[in-house]
Amino acid sequence: MDDATFLSRMVVKHNLHWHVILTHFPISFFTASAGFMMLHLFTNVECYELSAYLCLLAGILMTLPTAITGWSTWKSKYTGARTKIFLYKIKISYLMIALGILLILFRTYFVKGEHTIWHFVFGFGFLALFSASMMEGYYGGRLNHR
Repeated sequence: MDDATFLSRMVVKHNLHWHVILTHFPISFFTASAGFMMLHLFTNVECYELSAYLCLLAGILMTLPTAITGWSTWKSKYTGARTKIFLYKIKISYLMIALGILLILFRTYFVKGEHTIWHFVFGFGFLALFSASMMEGYYGGRLNHR
């Protein structure tokens, strides 16, 4: 039994498609984080920025198992087909994970309580993650809902 078959058997139990279930969590967390960040930028209320940061952390934590189950599904159900749609989804997920980790580090070390220009840079990163999650959803929907 090869690694992809073993992983797919571990991931898909009881005929549940874990990737389809898990994929909605990062999308919702990145949407909420972008919304909270926009509220913070326009109102300068500090709790919105903290909420955006916590949603970002939750989104990145949920992106990791989502990417793993996506890889497993790609290998088992689609036999690792190297078509444009899968390559786009793989590249976007790598970029999302990298950008999310950079934003977490950026917020931890550079963005502090006072409202500065860095909050707008931070906010742009949130919008980029939100856009990337929408692209992932679009391409995933094209696979299932031609």
